[in-house]
Amino acid sequence: MEFDLFRDDLGIPHVRAASETALAYGQGWVTAQDRGLQVEADRMRAEERYAEIAGAAGDAWDRFAARERLAATAREIYDALDRPEQEWLTAYADGVSAGLLAGGRDVPELVGVPHEPWQPWTPIGVFLTAHVLFNGFPSILWREHVARHLHVPGVPLEQVLGLFAADAGPSSGSNAWAVHGSNTSSGSPLVAGDPHRTLELPGPYQQVRLACTDPAAPYDVLGFAFPGVPGIPHFGHAGTVAWGITNAIAHHVEVVADGADSAGADGWHLHWPARELADAGVASWRALLHARTAHDVAEAFSGWVDPVNRVLAADSTGEVLSMTAGKVPAAADRALSAAKPADGYVELPAPVAVTQVAVDANERPVTQPPAELDGRPGLGPRDVRPGREAHDLGWSYAPHRAERIRQLLAAATVPESPATQARIHGDTRDLGAPGLVAHLADDASPAAVRMRAWVADGAHVDAGSTDAALYMRWRDTLTHRLARHPVLAPLHEPHGQDPSFAPVLGGVFDVPTAVGAGLANILGADWLRIDSAAEARAALAEVAAEGAFSAVGQTSEPTWGELHVPAPLHPVPGPGDPAAGVTPAPVSGNNDTVRCTGGSPGVAATAYRGSVARYVWDLADRANSRWGVPFGADGRPGSPHFDDQHATWADAVTSPVVTDWDRLHPADTTLRLLNGPRGAEVWRRDFGAAGLVTVHMLDPEADADMLHGWFTQPRAGFWGMGDHTRDEVRDTYAFVESLPTHHAYLVRWDGEPVVLLQAYLPEYDPIATAYDVQPGDLGMHFFLGSRGPDARHGRPDNPWTVLGPALHEFLFAGPGTRRLVGEPDANNEKAFRRMIAMGFTAGERVSYESPQGPKVARMAYLRREDAAGGAGGPLTSPNGERTDH
Repeated sequence: MEFDLFRDDLGIPHVRAASETALAYGQGWVTAQDRGLQVEADRMRAEERYAEIAGAAGDAWDRFAARERLAATAREIYDALDRPEQEWLTAYADGVSAGLLAGGRDVPELVGVPHEPWQPWTPIGVFLTAHVLFNGFPSILWREHVARHLHVPGVPLEQVLGLFAADAGPSSGSNAWAVHGSNTSSGSPLVAGDPHRTLELPGPYQQVRLACTDPAAPYDVLGFAFPGVPGIPHFGHAGTVAWGITNAIAHHVEVVADGADSAGADGWHLHWPARELADAGVASWRALLHARTAHDVAEAFSGWVDPVNRVLAADSTGEVLSMTAGKVPAAADRALSAAKPADGYVELPAPVAVTQVAVDANERPVTQPPAELDGRPGLGPRDVRPGREAHDLGWSYAPHRAERIRQLLAAATVPESPATQARIHGDTRDLGAPGLVAHLADDASPAAVRMRAWVADGAHVDAGSTDAALYMRWRDTLTHRLARHPVLAPLHEPHGQDPSFAPVLGGVFDVPTAVGAGLANILGADWLRIDSAAEARAALAEVAAEGAFSAVGQTSEPTWGELHVPAPLHPVPGPGDPAAGVTPAPVSGNNDTVRCTGGSPGVAATAYRGSVARYVWDLADRANSRWGVPFGADGRPGSPHFDDQHATWADAVTSPVVTDWDRLHPADTTLRLLNGPRGAEVWRRDFGAAGLVTVHMLDPEADADMLHGWFTQPRAGFWGMGDHTRDEVRDTYAFVESLPTHHAYLVRWDGEPVVLLQAYLPEYDPIATAYDVQPGDLGMHFFLGSRGPDARHGRPDNPWTVLGPALHEFLFAGPGTRRLVGEPDANNEKAFRRMIAMGFTAGERVSYESPQGPKVARMAYLRREDAAGGAGGPLTSPNGERTDH
């Protein structure tokens, strides 16, 4: 299971291996490294063991998972697979287990939780766990509650239930669009979009590249993976073909009433195709990696099961296809639970060729008329896929996002390119706002005048806008007023569901949440006999009376960005804000905008859903493609890649995809060498009053002058570079930089360079011929180039009281490092005494052939357990002699 691991400047893993199983193992290994807590938490959720790490908060989930037989279903699906898929899953699971043992589990939340290896079926369980609530069954339970309690004389039940249809209001679904090559600057298609899910920290998607060099079946695919699941099943670019999906909002998981007269409101069970068929579409996950054309993608998705998705695929020949994939019960439009499951499944339409543009954003599929006939701006490409109605699978969301994307594509004045897609990803116009604000048409108050002016100006929900904040505050206040209205009082009746499932069902039975989602329908339902205009005026008057209001929107009012901050979930619930370590970044948009950052009207202004990934796949040249995620590639707080993409994401822009292997950085899979691009910070420690110590990758070009000045001092004789020119110093460290087994770092103290540190894997160094290399050994050399700010921090005689512990912690920061190895020149007594003062144990005297010629050295060793036990205090010699050589 050998594999190579590279990372780009954002820490995104690029995995390469000579066989598909070795590649799956490598993907699992790096996922465990970057997302260890996340995948272990999801694994425990799949195995009905979530309470082991989540405590009482996990009990409800475990009961639900047991009721729905998630673990047993995952095993049954695995047992039904063909051998190639079984071997693929097994390799991935083995890689995750190895990565967890190699440091992926080293997080406080897993302390005391025994490690158990991943089983071959575990990735299936993780996938099922991520999607068991990713369907409409909770909404069916809500509508059952509405049907039992909300009776309006003379109004059919179907009409009452329509108040809370999925397309009743803000939806926070996903976006995807494809542009035919006839409308692009390159002449080749583009596929772009952004999936919207609950915000998690780390994010629910993992950027990754998977390259298999097996001559019999090579592939090179990059995209977004589910942590804990092999392959790239939803959004990928294989060079000659690319694909993206949105949820089809299909009625694909049926709620079946248990039927007994004594059964209460909670007398139901789920009829889930993945379970009934013992098939989660695993063969499709693997087949997508081998796709070369859009028709290959369509063929791969023909075996898709869950969830039901709309798929857009394009290839380098110019072909663009649109399709729907998944298993949908034959009764696709049920609003309430059924007495029995549907008999069979819907025969989905064949893939359709796209000749202009295609937009999928969870709206009800309708073939769009040409722009000049429907009054929308522009005469550009339109979504004219024929027979779209055949893809209507019962449910849909409000059409605002899809319509806005079509407007933007139709209004284009230049051919589309990856660069032009930023205007779509970042659009903040809310097409649903005018309909709500229209209920204030007769309100002459200053607040209403501002709201109407904001709508007339485009209704842009921008982070810096006080008008957008006023609109959102009004909408939330109006939601609460309507939730308390006597007409809707029956909705507050007990729902009768098992109370132990309340944490799982979330806000399904929360009346303000439901009213907020159905706000437009409720205000427009005259038969409810709610005075919509009066309620709208009263709600706005409440907001205006709160104090933070002025007729002109002065700065004393909150902006939307101040109210609308990301509120991600953590894999393990607990005290504190999981986003506390994330650099703050205000976000624009709301549920109804393309730049979707969804909230819950009437509950909170924070963004709990949003774009969990953005992508632009260019079929002319994959290197022109772009992508991004919230937060970063690494889920470990403190990592330089924990939130280094967050500001970019908040601005709704993306970063270039890197495909050139020479531009990537080889990563040390032994977990001993911290890695990053030139000059990047890879470690830090705040010593309080003693200052901040950071460690950076050496930049051979930028740091050459400084290093040359250090090395030409008389005290640098043992370093052996005193006669080097500045360019020779640069070239030497450029060579070191090229080696995946040897790294050079620059240590800074309060920003000032103080120490050159070299670390290396001894088994790849000439020193290996001189001593018995042990697993986990890390060789090291360091040179004190400057005393730094030690005098400023009250240490005029000994900077090592700070730098010594800092070097200890940094060199052991790699979880694979078990022992530090030093080998100073045998005649360098000061250096040797310095290492003994650091806690090293004196070793043997050795001779070996170094690159500079024969060398006699004194070995010194420091084990991780000795360093952790407090060995190695202030870095001074035993007699107090200064050792700053």
